[in-house]
Amino acid sequence: MSEFSRFGVVRWVGLGASLALAGAVLPAACASNRPPPPAPLPVPLVCSAQAPAAVAGAVPTLRADGWARLMIRGYTAGIAPGNVRDCTEQPIEWREPAIRCREPADMSAPVPQRAIGEDDVVVQRLGPTLRLVWIIVDRYDNGEAVGPVALAEFANDRVGVRAIGTLRTFPRRPRLRIETIGNRRVLVGEGEVCTDENNPLTCRREARLMMLRGSRFVQEPLRSPSGRCLGPARFEFKKEWSDVLAETGWQRTFSLQTSLDYRAEGVQVSEQVIVSDIDRARPQVPARVFRRAAADRAIYVINDAFVASDPSLWSRVIRQDARVGWLRDGGLGDASVDADTPDADDESDMDLVGNGI
Repeated sequence: MSEFSRFGVVRWVGLGASLALAGAVLPAACASNRPPPPAPLPVPLVCSAQAPAAVAGAVPTLRADGWARLMIRGYTAGIAPGNVRDCTEQPIEWREPAIRCREPADMSAPVPQRAIGEDDVVVQRLGPTLRLVWIIVDRYDNGEAVGPVALAEFANDRVGVRAIGTLRTFPRRPRLRIETIGNRRVLVGEGEVCTDENNPLTCRREARLMMLRGSRFVQEPLRSPSGRCLGPARFEFKKEWSDVLAETGWQRTFSLQTSLDYRAEGVQVSEQVIVSDIDRARPQVPARVFRRAAADRAIYVINDAFVASDPSLWSRVIRQDARVGWLRDGGLGDASVDADTPDADDESDMDLVGNGI
């Protein structure tokens, strides 16, 4: 069997080819590939505090305790996730959408909270006065972390928060940024977790997308053009899953590599899957490649939702080549694993494309 049979043919469904999808549904007035200008940043500030005296030539910033005073209320170290609020008095907690859009609720056991230090505050500079700030208040033994994320601005003798929300991701080597997709601003939060801190080959990195809606960063799941939920807008850059083939006893391993390219029209998601088999009775024999597959798909912002032009390659290959039942991502749902079927109670009747972009 050819390694490029069936799913092996490279299918380019990136932002160049996928614009056919948008072209079929865009109103005539929006038929141009050029997206409308992004919505302005929220005004006025949702909360603010006195900034330290400016030093000529220095980049304005705050220490960890200063960011904490600005962004959070009611934090006490201990072991009580959810006991803290942000500066708008909203609980700092990861809120899941209903039914099939939900991520696995179990984030493993919480790690005892500690006094917030410099290692718990991530500050990303966006310009002379704008900062993205993430304060980790809850950690879990599976490596995830949760905390408020804010777009802050220094102006005169004040520092204020223009937008705020709650971010859940891995905290190692974090990176935060704002991307403009269509006419919406999207928060991208990247981070990684390692099973062995001294071995980078054991690290897994992910990117999570959150929509800026008004003055809140909110979780929006990934949907199909018909509105059916496909899962969280969370992308692991590398993952593996193995199973034992019932008919032969061989171990079949699926390996995924994903890359994201952010553009004004949308996000191009490039996925490559390699399927390999190994004879467990002869582990010294190198694994045999059973299939290689590669495809691009696009993620658009349509009617305030993240919409995928195509299903994930990972789900398609596994459903084709796994010989027994497989678990939904082993506990951490991401955008490579499509939901199997729509639920009757799911908000899946919105027809995002049919209602226009």
